[in-house]
Amino acid sequence: MDMKQIVQNKRLRRCAVACALLAAALLACGPFLSGGVWHGSDLGYHLRRVENIAMGLADGRFPVRIQSDWLLGNGYAVGVFYGDILLYFPAALRLLGVPVTAAYDLYLFAVTLFTAAAAYYAVRRLAWPRMSALAAAVLYTLSAYRLCDVTDRAALGEYTALAFLPLAAAGLWRTLCPDSSRLPGWLLLVLGLSGVLQSHLLSFELTVLCLALAALVLARRTFTRAALVRLAGAVGAFCALNAGFLVPLLDYYFTGKFQINQPGGVEPIQQNGAALGQLLGVGYALDAGQQQDLVKGMALTPGPALLLGALCAAGLAVRTLLRRRPAGAAACLGLGTAGALGLALSSNLFPWDALYALGGAAERLIGSLQFPWRFLGPACLLLALATAGGLALLRPRARAALAAVLCLLAAGSAAAQLQAYTATAAPESYVRGTEEPFWPMSCGHYLPAENGPTDINRLQTEAVWADGIELRDFQKQGLTVQVTAANVSDVDAWVQLSLLWYRGYTARDTATGAALPVFCGENNAVGVWLAPGYSGSFTVDFREPWHWRAAELLSLAVCAALGLYGARRCLRKRMDQKNG
Repeated sequence: MDMKQIVQNKRLRRCAVACALLAAALLACGPFLSGGVWHGSDLGYHLRRVENIAMGLADGRFPVRIQSDWLLGNGYAVGVFYGDILLYFPAALRLLGVPVTAAYDLYLFAVTLFTAAAAYYAVRRLAWPRMSALAAAVLYTLSAYRLCDVTDRAALGEYTALAFLPLAAAGLWRTLCPDSSRLPGWLLLVLGLSGVLQSHLLSFELTVLCLALAALVLARRTFTRAALVRLAGAVGAFCALNAGFLVPLLDYYFTGKFQINQPGGVEPIQQNGAALGQLLGVGYALDAGQQQDLVKGMALTPGPALLLGALCAAGLAVRTLLRRRPAGAAACLGLGTAGALGLALSSNLFPWDALYALGGAAERLIGSLQFPWRFLGPACLLLALATAGGLALLRPRARAALAAVLCLLAAGSAAAQLQAYTATAAPESYVRGTEEPFWPMSCGHYLPAENGPTDINRLQTEAVWADGIELRDFQKQGLTVQVTAANVSDVDAWVQLSLLWYRGYTARDTATGAALPVFCGENNAVGVWLAPGYSGSFTVDFREPWHWRAAELLSLAVCAALGLYGARRCLRKRMDQKNG
């Protein structure tokens, strides 16, 4: 076979892989390609996030830290506590006039296609065959739990984080065991972890926990001087790249009072775990006292294809070990065992409540998980990797046959799951995200608590003021309030605005530019003190602290530097291949 035919065959294989990944992505989000959406538990929350980002951008704000159209227009700091950089894509579509449901659908398709491509690339970086990588990518993309995130839960943050999880896993391995790829392992790890962090904070915590445990299991590779240097460099690059998100988040969390960082507010979680039959995808009964509205009917399982693939992989690995050919078999068994552990952690049989009862940090950390079945995301990836490892132990023809069977099973079960989901209701369509009726008051985690918990039933919609204040005009646009007032008393008096208190609000006299004192008022509303005899207009607006801006500039600079580094490395590798 001459060189031309070899190149053509490579191109055909790559084209076939791309078509297969595209088909899996189209199937995984097929119902959402109509421009409408089906209701999921968190759908309205995320539609409002997209809409509020678009509104903030239209008002000239970037990034949009405080989203204005929550809580009767009082504002909500979801942009500080919940990574949303990827949501600027659907928000930009909204600014172009695309209905919010269509923008959401396009975002979902982009994330789903990226999930398939990232999983395939990650497995290939583990040096497993093309067919193994393709099967793992299809099984992971079409896993029942990931589809549950997309449909029943509409958990945009979590299913976006799952798209980056394979990159983080492959990145850790290639940081410990470098290869000659164009993208170095430490940079792959940085990109994967950054994507998870910027998508879903709880998923990031679980990912860090899983990667830390993996590093300990691989202690012989981890605790070498070269590996520790690469890991330290990855940590530094990660922190610098994400400083624009981490600095505001940590600043508020450690220096402010919010519902999310106050004592209490967490509960035992074991009863919310998945039933054993539910994990295995067979008939099950919920335990007494279990919160049926949270778990009943949800596909809290990897799905039949992943479970069967992992079982086949385990059998192939055991057979290979018995034949004294351990190459790859031990890794396959290790990944399968880790995946089984993830399933166990997701169940209502794991003793979460006993650990919760230890109190202190254990109570806080476990309670913050809310649902044990969040471990199903990492478990699905581990089972997909185990399947890829098992397929790699077979000869090419047998590998292709088993991969085809598993992919067809995954496609059939995914189609059945999506059909059952769409049969429950008609699709919904909204032009603006704030039209969705179920989430007008937020989830409450990021409400201020400087003067005690915020009572959302007592939120202001207009200004209120103390005796001695004559309010002459009040105008509000987003987070900007313009007030014309006079203090006719002989003592300081206040005006309290329909804005929730988040540190960063300032008040300035319109004529002189002089700063007026602001304070956290009743029910955590923003208040402004007016001196005796004051008469004029002032503007209240949110302004980011200087160190937030500095962190954002650092992130931008590091992003540009990493981009240039990656581009130069890719160009150098390509030139070396041509010269070679």
